[in-house]
Amino acid sequence: MIVVKVERQESAVRAFDISGHAGFAEYGSDIVCSAVSGISFGMINAVERLLGIHLEPDMQNDGWLRCNIPRLADQTQDDKLQLLIEAMLVSLTSVAESYHDHVCIMDNCDNI
Repeated sequence: MIVVKVERQESAVRAFDISGHAGFAEYGSDIVCSAVSGISFGMINAVERLLGIHLEPDMQNDGWLRCNIPRLADQTQDDKLQLLIEAMLVSLTSVAESYHDHVCIMDNCDNI
């Protein structure tokens, strides 16, 4: 199962951690793993291209990804960054709702 853990502070996302494998299909053919990867890396790329912010995610080949989200001094930029991250979470939630036996999202406010 893929587990997405969201860490928030004052309702803002400050980190997310994605680990595991969906187990929906064979390695290399798993559409659930592909969806989660595409959504998460798409957001990281969008932040860099649209906002000019490099997030520097940590990742390993075993399906683990962690990304710390900086708090930006420019409130407008910080709001845009949070919007992109929340959009990623909406998309991941849609995948989790469709494939609830393969993706779990743990989104706890203020757990940092």
